[in-house]
Amino acid sequence: MVPLIKENGMKKISLLMVEDNPADAALVDEFLTGAADSVYELVTVATLNDALSLLSRRNFDVVLLDLSLPDSSGIETVRTVIGRYPRVAIIVLTGLQDDEVALQAVRYGAQDYLEKKELSAYMLKRAISYSLERKKSLREKENLLADLDVALERIEMLQGMLPVCPSCKKIHAEDSHWYQAEEYFRGRGRQVADQNVCPDCLQELHGSKKFS
Repeated sequence: MVPLIKENGMKKISLLMVEDNPADAALVDEFLTGAADSVYELVTVATLNDALSLLSRRNFDVVLLDLSLPDSSGIETVRTVIGRYPRVAIIVLTGLQDDEVALQAVRYGAQDYLEKKELSAYMLKRAISYSLERKKSLREKENLLADLDVALERIEMLQGMLPVCPSCKKIHAEDSHWYQAEEYFRGRGRQVADQNVCPDCLQELHGSKKFS
């Protein structure tokens, strides 16, 4: 996703609207024109295929997605976009007045849904703002989980190489004392490094003679 940038002190938000009804597209454009707090850059396409093609070449902050398109309809439309571009925030626009389909879309990963007949400038701008915040929070959680996975992998690796307590993660050293990982490696950093660096590199690092 393109990070939001400031234009004349206001946030700039890029939007892709996937809507085949010109009247509905024009109404959304009207709602977003002249906003006081943000600058909205709106691009409109009429089919899902056109939307997917454009998303492959360009990043958008939010996709406004109609559920009734000439080449796709219903929940499959949402699943297709999310399946290919999971990092984009999606707001579903529905004229079906079908809450179940809209809620299904949210369960599949859409950030929000709006009924066209009840749409207003305030509701649209609020949904855009909320969807960006929800997507940001989701990415932060995903990043934290990824960092946790890496940390767990490192702990598992250490447990395979060193006597590590499975509860507190302290390392049982050769002097029979238990040390926190940072404390353990701080006192052995040079030794550990030397064991894993070739003689030529050791000479450059330490200015010593080559080891044979």
